[in-house]
Amino acid sequence: MKYAVKAAEMKAYDEYTINKIGIPSIVLMERAALCVVFHLSEKLGDTAKKVLVAAGAGNNGGDGLAVGRILALKGHKVDFFMAGNQDKVTKEVEEQLKILRNLGFSIQSKLKDAEYDMVIDALLGIGLSREVSGDYADAADKINQLKSKGAYICGVDIPSGICADTGRVLGCAVKADLTVAFAFAKRGHLLYPGKTFCGKLVVEDIGIPENGLSLPKPAAFYYEKEDLHQLMPYRVPDGNKGTFGKVLLIAGSKDMSGACILCGSSILRSGAGMVKIITPACNKQTVQLSLPEAMLHTYEEYPDESKIKQLLKWCDVVVAGPAMGTDENGYTLMKCILEERDLPMVIDADGLNLMARYKDLMELAAKRRTGQMVITPHPAEFNRLLGTDMEAYQKNREQLIRMLSQKLHCIVVAKDAVTMITGDQKSEIYINNSGNNGMATAGSGDVLAGILGALIGQGMDTFDAACLAVYLHGAAGEQAAKENGLSAVVASDIIKKLMQVMKECQNTTEGKVRI
Repeated sequence: MKYAVKAAEMKAYDEYTINKIGIPSIVLMERAALCVVFHLSEKLGDTAKKVLVAAGAGNNGGDGLAVGRILALKGHKVDFFMAGNQDKVTKEVEEQLKILRNLGFSIQSKLKDAEYDMVIDALLGIGLSREVSGDYADAADKINQLKSKGAYICGVDIPSGICADTGRVLGCAVKADLTVAFAFAKRGHLLYPGKTFCGKLVVEDIGIPENGLSLPKPAAFYYEKEDLHQLMPYRVPDGNKGTFGKVLLIAGSKDMSGACILCGSSILRSGAGMVKIITPACNKQTVQLSLPEAMLHTYEEYPDESKIKQLLKWCDVVVAGPAMGTDENGYTLMKCILEERDLPMVIDADGLNLMARYKDLMELAAKRRTGQMVITPHPAEFNRLLGTDMEAYQKNREQLIRMLSQKLHCIVVAKDAVTMITGDQKSEIYINNSGNNGMATAGSGDVLAGILGALIGQGMDTFDAACLAVYLHGAAGEQAAKENGLSAVVASDIIKKLMQVMKECQNTTEGKVRI
């Protein structure tokens, strides 16, 4: 697990390290510069390259000046440019300028009309809160022009012009090939559009302790692939199909069997021991042919409520909603499900649309035991549930996700280009860092709902299962895109690659989740 911080959180860590621990800021600056140089070494190679350092008046500029000095002393031809007023720099930047002048380097106040092999972007750091303008905007534009001519752009901590908290472009921004972040990823590195401006992101330790400080933990976190072995459920060697989770899937409507198959398949491929599917009788043959491992309960005209309630007693978790329909039958099924106040459940797609449409279903959902329901809305479904619009959603996404989780006392998996997850009892928020736009395809959400249901069925906490499911889903999508290309990915490809991801990440050591 890694943390993703806001600018204020990073500032608190910086100040604690400098003022309480006693590591001078100039030492942190030098360590930051060495980290950047390390990541540039392979790109620069052994022959001298022409490098531009574009620095600002803040400490981000000081980091960049130190990078340029180290590169110059290694034999590269480095030009130093300072944007803004050199009389209004921080004391650390003043020290870096003094060192450069003592070494005989000159500092430009205007950019040369020259070409470069590489640009070190250190104009603006994570403290930026207003739109970029003046010399800084001109310099950012010039850097992007150099990129279009083949220069390699390295962002120091964050590309200039990107909001560290939201990922928004503040007026204009530098588009980097590589961004070397210090201590923690910033939220703006992980959220669009900032994510596209970072290029390859690496996070380096510069001596700011992550643990042991008398500071609150950062609120946001994300996973990387190496985390998965410890997160995956451990399968006990003496387990049986009941041990590994009984999942009830309520999906499909008349002539809509695809969601049953995709969701049911992903449940089984994600480790569940048993899956039983409730679907209309017209889907029976298609589902049986595609999923012989699944048990079926079908209904002709209307679902039998007493039988549905029996099946809800049988399972460890219910997954409901994919292509279920929003007619009377869908309403009846959702009412039966939501009346089970303690049963863990995953509600997706039409299940969410029914909740948004019928006030009594929303009231039933809100009365369930806290944290036992996971909902997986895409932006349109989210807005229907909360009564918001897309503009408000995009502007205040985290705040609204927390609001919905508190309204329904549930875990919210807010699906989007970058999925975010929180719960009403959670102070933290998960920001997903896997996946791609090839996964924006019909049935992809059905696959995710199945993975999530299977993990909960295997005994995982609902919040932990949601975070892991979303990461696994994205990782499988990455593998599918690598093999087929982004434009050719379909939902069944994600399931095929899910098997590969699950194999690579299997937990072979008994951990906290014993099933």
